[in-house]
Amino acid sequence: MVIYSKTYRVYWSETDAALMMHFSNFFRVCERTEEEFLSALGLNQSGQPGRRLLMPRVHAECDYERPLRPGDLYRVDIVDVIIGRSSITWRYEIYDEAQGYSSARCTIVSVVYDESSDRAVEVPQEIRERLIKAGARLRV
Repeated sequence: MVIYSKTYRVYWSETDAALMMHFSNFFRVCERTEEEFLSALGLNQSGQPGRRLLMPRVHAECDYERPLRPGDLYRVDIVDVIIGRSSITWRYEIYDEAQGYSSARCTIVSVVYDESSDRAVEVPQEIRERLIKAGARLRV
């Protein structure tokens, strides 16, 4: 099930010497899509330094299936969001729109972190509720 989608284009500056999108940029576009999704839900990480809840990454993995090349249009789908006590697991599928094939499948885990107490905290109820309303599920 697709929870949220965003389409992008591969820029030459995002590629490696073989003119394939550099592996690290897959993580960047996943994070960009997450930020767009959270913004669409009315959630952001703004706030006064020292008083914000942040979501640093604690795990990231990606299975690369087929390359993306300069000029390719591709779609990043958030296909699953799993909410734990203090973590959120994001699963993404990246598709080449023109060729119609899967390019990569990525997972990123973030922890809700309170910078004022310098520790992980529970996912705030407001964030939990908005994510569940959008299609996220609770960790079982």
